Amino acid sequence: SKSLGLDFYEIQSRQWTKSLFLFSVLILFYFLAIGFICFVFLVCFGFLLSKEQFLAPNFLMRLLLFNTGLSIFIAAFHFLEARTFGAKFILKRLDARPPDSSDRYHKQFANVLEEICIASGVPKANPYVIPTFAINSMALFGADKTPNVAVTEGLLAEFTRDEVQAVVSHEMAHIIRGDAFYITLVCSLANFFERLRQALEPEEPAPGKAGQGEGGGGSALLYLAVSLSSVVMHLLSTLISREREILADATAVELCRNPKALARAIYKAHLKNSFIGDFNLTYSPLFIVHPESKQICEGFLARLFSSHPPLMKRVKLLANMVKTSPAKIIEEVWEIQKNREKARTLLPSREEYVQATV
Repeated sequence: SKSLGLDFYEIQSRQWTKSLFLFSVLILFYFLAIGFICFVFLVCFGFLLSKEQFLAPNFLMRLLLFNTGLSIFIAAFHFLEARTFGAKFILKRLDARPPDSSDRYHKQFANVLEEICIASGVPKANPYVIPTFAINSMALFGADKTPNVAVTEGLLAEFTRDEVQAVVSHEMAHIIRGDAFYITLVCSLANFFERLRQALEPEEPAPGKAGQGEGGGGSALLYLAVSLSSVVMHLLSTLISREREILADATAVELCRNPKALARAIYKAHLKNSFIGDFNLTYSPLFIVHPESKQICEGFLARLFSSHPPLMKRVKLLANMVKTSPAKIIEEVWEIQKNREKARTLLPSREEYVQATV
């Protein structure tokens, strides 16, 4: 298979080639942004310079060199900050923890991840569990180039073993395709602007003080510029992410050989709660299902700005791999759910069994 044909270390070298391209785009972005700010400044304060001074070659050359140097410096700082602390910040923000070896669901997840690592040729991947009842998963690349796969407690509680295997295969597909590295970096870069925008967001005026400025025109212009930058980076991350989800689904099937299980997993994650607390939605491209998937409609604008392809498109593509219909996949979801609920009433849990024998 072409998608699984590359060696993991070759994939890592290609990731750095992609990151160099992204760094170049970042320099260009800052070059244009700083150039625009300088242009506005000179227009506003141009009366301090004569027309001859303003158009002098030496002045324009110095301005160009200043713009280029400052752009490279800020881009390098931004890039290294995202590369070094991006994954660490995300895992800490989600309160993700290593699996508890005494928890059978955690142990099953760790075992499945180890199996898929062997099947995909990845030397090692760190498992993490996110303590929330939501159903979602993500893949990240740390600063030490070690991939991380995180799943929620809700996913482990609700999914069957083959569905957990399918989800882990999907996340591993992002890793072996190089998507996890690239998306982690892009989302970390986008989050920088989002955090800056939130810091500059004007506060609500206190009662009785309406009309008093909170930051003036300069702050308003800066807030507008940062907001625009945040939107541009968010669009970049969503455009990168959308088609890669379809490709990751296909690659996951090569690993787990079970498209029906992956289709059920995606449908269940969408149907149930996939929202990860108040976590910044700048990182939504990292998840297998958009954290606000239940609120997303199938309209044109929703598809344009969504980081994930439409639910039924993914389910239909997976269903076609085994010559079945999305309706039958959905029917299986409800049948499995019904059987699980029935089993809970017939069989005591391990904890209940231990308490009964004490």
